[in-house]
Amino acid sequence: MRHAPRPRSRRAAALTQSEAAETRRAALTIRIDFGAFGYLGPGKIALMERISKHGSISAAGRDMGMSYRRAWLLVEEINQIFRAPLVATQLGGSGGGGAHLTKLGRDVVGRYRAIEGASATACAADLRALKASLAVKPYPQYQDDA
Repeated sequence: MRHAPRPRSRRAAALTQSEAAETRRAALTIRIDFGAFGYLGPGKIALMERISKHGSISAAGRDMGMSYRRAWLLVEEINQIFRAPLVATQLGGSGGGGAHLTKLGRDVVGRYRAIEGASATACAADLRALKASLAVKPYPQYQDDA
């Protein structure tokens, strides 16, 4: 059974060739897979950086547009991956609660960003070549992501 093509959005339909050229990008995303222990990727690192900035898991989650529960579940997952917690929490009360990165947490974020930077440098020419080889217009399924 054949399906009709996915309808194009008004935004995608209005995309001119010059605009399509501007939406071309090639980016490297690093995800470090630790097998049965879990993985560390850009979302968890961004959450940890925001926890460091805001001093709060809920504020960090809000800043990323995620629910309080989702942010807490990710922090629990992050803390289980390594030998010691990366995020330390303190319960609320009259002085208020909070969260901060441990020394290991700051080290892990720094090492992740170093891996990311070194990888981007190492593959910059290949990414430029791939970007130059892209089609004139994005594939309709991905035009809403541009």
